[in-house]
Amino acid sequence: MVLSVLLTGCAASFEGGVVDPEAADQAVSELFSDTGERVLLQGGASELDQRALDQTASPNDEKFAIRTEQGIFMMTQMQLNQYLAQRRAEQMGQAQAAAAAASSASIQNPYGRVVSRTIVPPSGIDQQPTSAAAFDPTSIKSTLSVPGAFERYVGPALAFTRGPSGMKNADGTYPCVMTLDDGPHHTRDAKIYDILDAKGIKAVFFFVGNKVKINPNTAKTALARGHEIGYHSWDHKNLRAESLATVKEDFRKGMEVFNNLGIKPKFFRPPFGNYNAGIIATAQGYGMEVINWTNDSLDWKIKTASGITAHVLEQSAPGDIVLLHSIRDRSVEALPDVIDGLRAQGCRFVSLETWITRATS
Repeated sequence: MVLSVLLTGCAASFEGGVVDPEAADQAVSELFSDTGERVLLQGGASELDQRALDQTASPNDEKFAIRTEQGIFMMTQMQLNQYLAQRRAEQMGQAQAAAAAASSASIQNPYGRVVSRTIVPPSGIDQQPTSAAAFDPTSIKSTLSVPGAFERYVGPALAFTRGPSGMKNADGTYPCVMTLDDGPHHTRDAKIYDILDAKGIKAVFFFVGNKVKINPNTAKTALARGHEIGYHSWDHKNLRAESLATVKEDFRKGMEVFNNLGIKPKFFRPPFGNYNAGIIATAQGYGMEVINWTNDSLDWKIKTASGITAHVLEQSAPGDIVLLHSIRDRSVEALPDVIDGLRAQGCRFVSLETWITRATS
C-alpha cells in the first residue's frame, strides 16, 4: 500500500529534519489502508524504541499505531513527522531516480504488486529543483490491503463471505447491523440516540473504556434506550502490538468501568480490526466474542456526509455489519440517509446477537 517513494513524496519539504506542516498533515491522512487500518511503513535503518518514544511524548499527546518492519509503534504527530523526514532522507536517492522517469510510470511495491502512479507536485508546496520531485500521494491507487494489517475475518471463525452469502430472507430482504465505534461522546452520541429512535432501529455502540469513564451517563443512556454495547479497548491501542499482560490489563480496566455502570458487553471489537489468539482468549474470558465489520464507511477519510452515505450504499451487501464512528459530526449527519438508503436496498436492522446466531447457524 505505501511505497518507499510515497514516504519520500508525502514528506515533501523539510529542512533540518522537520517536515513541512502541510506535507506532514497530508502524510498522516494517507497513512491508512482502505479498511481503516494504519498502513505499513517501510522500516528505516535506525532502530525504533517504544520506551524512548514514550519518554519524549507528552501524556496528553494523541498517538497513532504505526506499523513498521521493526514492529508496531505508538507515535505522536511530531514523532511521526520526524520518522517521515528520516525516511525521506533515506529514500532521497531512489526519489531522484524516480524524478528522472516519465511523468507516468509503474513501480513495484514491497509485496510484489505493480501499481501505477503519476508524479505530480503537491498543491501549496514549492518545488525545489535541486531536490527530489514530489508527487501527490493520492495518485497511487491500490485495492489490496497490507498483508496482516486488517483481519479478513469478521470474527475468529467467520469469513467476510460467511454472513452475506446466506443472509437473504424469503421476501428478498436481509438482516444487517448498524455499529458505531469510538464513543461515548456526550453530544454526538446523544444526537445518534435520537436519530435511531426516530428511525425505529437499535444499534451496537463499541465504546472505549476511558471515554466511558469520562461520559458514564451517555454510556448508560445507550443501554437504557435498548442498544447493545460492546467493548472497544481502554484507549484504542493496537492491542495486537502489545504484550498479553498489557492486553489483560486493558480489559481489566475497561470491564471495571463498564461493570460499575451495570454494562456487561457480549462483544469486543479490537481497535483497527486487529486480533490474535491472546486477544480472543482474553475477550472470551470476560464473556465476549470478537467481532469486526463488513461495510466500512471510511468516515475517517471521506470528508462529507453525502460521500459517506454514497460509499456505504455502493458497497452494501446482504448481511452487512456497517461501521460508522460517533466521533465525527459528518458521520452523525450521514446516519439518517445511510439508514434510509440501506432499508431501500433491503436491509432490515437486527441486533448483533441475532446476526451472529443467523450467520453461524
